[in-house]
Amino acid sequence: MFVSASFAQVSLSPPMVVINPNRMHSIEPAIAQTSRFAINVMPVASCDLVARLMSMRRREPNKAQAVGLRITEDERHIPFVEGALRVLFCEVESTIPSGDRRLYIARVLESRLNAALADQRPLLFSDVLGSPSGRKVWKLFRRAFIVSGALDLAKRLRDKLRPPPPPNIALTTYEEAGATEEEIARVTEYDVVDRSRRLTPPAAPAIVKQKVGVCVVGTGWGGVHCRYLRMASPTVRLFVCGRNADKAARLGRSVGAEGIFTDLRTAAEDARVQALTLALPHDIHRQAAETAAAAGKHVLVEKPIATDLADADAMIDAAKSAGTILMVAEDMHFRPAIREAVDCIRRGDVGEPLYLLVHAGGLRRPQGWAADKNRMGGGVLIDIGVHYIRALRLLMGEPDRVLASRAMQINTKMLGEDSVHLVFSSRFGWEAAMLLTWSSPRGHLPDIVLAGEKGTLHLWPGKRYLDYYPATPRVLPSLISYVRPYWLQEALFRPQMQRVRLTQPDKDGTGYLGEMREFLAAVIEGRAPESRPEDGRRDLEIVLRCYESLDRGTWTAIPSVDSEK
Repeated sequence: MFVSASFAQVSLSPPMVVINPNRMHSIEPAIAQTSRFAINVMPVASCDLVARLMSMRRREPNKAQAVGLRITEDERHIPFVEGALRVLFCEVESTIPSGDRRLYIARVLESRLNAALADQRPLLFSDVLGSPSGRKVWKLFRRAFIVSGALDLAKRLRDKLRPPPPPNIALTTYEEAGATEEEIARVTEYDVVDRSRRLTPPAAPAIVKQKVGVCVVGTGWGGVHCRYLRMASPTVRLFVCGRNADKAARLGRSVGAEGIFTDLRTAAEDARVQALTLALPHDIHRQAAETAAAAGKHVLVEKPIATDLADADAMIDAAKSAGTILMVAEDMHFRPAIREAVDCIRRGDVGEPLYLLVHAGGLRRPQGWAADKNRMGGGVLIDIGVHYIRALRLLMGEPDRVLASRAMQINTKMLGEDSVHLVFSSRFGWEAAMLLTWSSPRGHLPDIVLAGEKGTLHLWPGKRYLDYYPATPRVLPSLISYVRPYWLQEALFRPQMQRVRLTQPDKDGTGYLGEMREFLAAVIEGRAPESRPEDGRRDLEIVLRCYESLDRGTWTAIPSVDSEK
């Protein structure tokens, strides 16, 4: 889909038109391949919708769906917009090379008027200029300036104060909207559509409508599960299971549990329990999940899904055979700031996403099973890195290769790595860098920074908001840029002046609450969860390739999603 300011008529008999789509947009190769297209003349009422479409990044997939346009096909299989005022269905007759654009001369097969919108005038390019709030005001002022002659007077005064250079139409066209063959090749080597992103977060938190019996297995992190289950559904029937009877009893009393178990099989077979959440050491996830599936119970298992792909596959197969739900507790999938960041990307607020920077962790000294590399499956990478790999997949897409390295080990009491540095790259033209550490403090920093050509996003751990820094200067920074001398300008400017804080309505910024709501809703409604177990398997697969790169000290390829089991 491509928004064009105009198209030209070539002849009336036969009816023919000419278009010149930019070769760096996806519409051009589509027309070249099919030789058919539709020109959709939009009604003026669609002004805001078309403005949103124009602001989207060039390589955004599914643009029509993102803005709410409904695309359908006519009997000739030519896609068109259902809400258009008039549609011209066209077939290419000839093509004329013309530099960074190609001229397509096409015969009009049919002109179809939308009778329901016949009383509206066509949308003009001038209608969509400016922001939605200031569009009408600007048009009124502009009209008044033109009629009164003030606009011409202002232009003459500007030209006297700052004489313009001699007109150079070719240079102006090139600088504003042109490209050389070399520039086109540099842009299109990454494809005209960015298809790297396969995952999307849910549009809104799930709603829990009924009571359900849930047993939390594990008395360590299981306490966090209990707290968020109560927040997700105050009427949840809560049970606790732990091998240490005293710990299980203490946790059960503190959360008002209806029952206490010391054996997983007994808990899974209890008729009052419909689902279990597993907050257990990583190496026994498979055993616990298979026990629950054999009893016909739904399972929410803590990340990572397992320590190897064979165990992950066995867990997925067991749930499928039993007809039960298996969901991985990945809070990044439900983090409000992640959802808003994805919307920012879709809207085109950051333009092309270019870099993702992650700095996560902080000082931690794991003990017990968490310090055992074999039981843990590694160290900081598999424990918290799996979270940020999910964030990477949601925000940027599927990586194609990874290079892992690390600094010296500080915590020699743990067998797994206490820090790691990862660099991911994609054939679609973006990169990501992650510093994951338990050996140094983080300080006051966003844990995720997403940098694009039109803006940068800062996401803060556990916060319901994110910060947006647009590339276009805001009003106050623009005014300060005129201040002289420069030392005074520098003294007045603050980076926060350019910040736009985007606050979300969710009660919890961590994603834990959304995660628990989604699991309970999926159990009650008998549907697959938004975060599928296959997504958890993919996260683990990427983690394991990171470890492979760490061992080899070289770039390591990551299998494409299509090559997964």
